[in-house]
Amino acid sequence: MEVTRHDWMLAWVSFVHASTYMISQLDRHLRDEVGVSLAEHDLLSQLDKVGGEVMLSELARRVYLSKAGMTKMVDRLEGAGQVERVRPGPDRRVTSARLTAIGRATLDRSRPTLVAWVDANLRSHLSDEQVISLRDSLRALLEGHGRWEGQMRHLLGEPDDEVGGEKEKEKKKAKNKKSKKRKKKKGKRKKEKTKPVPNAS
Repeated sequence: MEVTRHDWMLAWVSFVHASTYMISQLDRHLRDEVGVSLAEHDLLSQLDKVGGEVMLSELARRVYLSKAGMTKMVDRLEGAGQVERVRPGPDRRVTSARLTAIGRATLDRSRPTLVAWVDANLRSHLSDEQVISLRDSLRALLEGHGRWEGQMRHLLGEPDDEVGGEKEKEKKKAKNKKSKKRKKKKGKRKKEKTKPVPNAS
C-alpha cells in the first residue's frame, strides 16, 4: 500500500494530539494521587538512577527543560524537601542536586501510580501487537533524532540493560565507526575522480 503525504500528516497530527492528551491526563493523575507533576517525577527518577549528585545543566538536558525551568522546578522540590542543592566546588555558579529520603519515598509512591495508569489506559484501547508496534515506531523516531537514551526505563526506574545501557553505547560506537568508514571511502572516491588525467601526447 502506498503511503501518501496525507497519511504522514495524519500520523503526525494524531501523534501530537494523543501524546498531549495522555501526558496532561497522567500529569493530573500524579498530582492528585501523589502531589508531584509528571515532569517532577521524571526529575526525581533521573536523580535516583544516578544515585548521587547531578549538575542542574545535565538534569535540564535529561528532562528537556530550559535552565530557567529547571531552576524553578528544583526550587519547588527543594521547598518540599524532595531534593537538595549541592555546590561541589568553589564556583557558586555550578550547582548540582541530589535526591533526599523524602524524594525517594515520593518515588516509591509515584512509580507504581504511573505504571498502573499507563497499564490501564493503554491496555483498554490497544492490543499487544499495537503496543509493540507503537513502541518500536517511537523508538525509531527518537533514535533518528539522536534522543534515545533509555528514557522510558529511567522514568519507570528500571535498571539499565541493553536499552540505554552499555550495550546501547556499544551499538552507537559501532554505528559511528561505520559512518566514518563510509565518509572516508566517499572522500577517497572523490579524490580519485578529481585527479588530473595525464597528457598522453
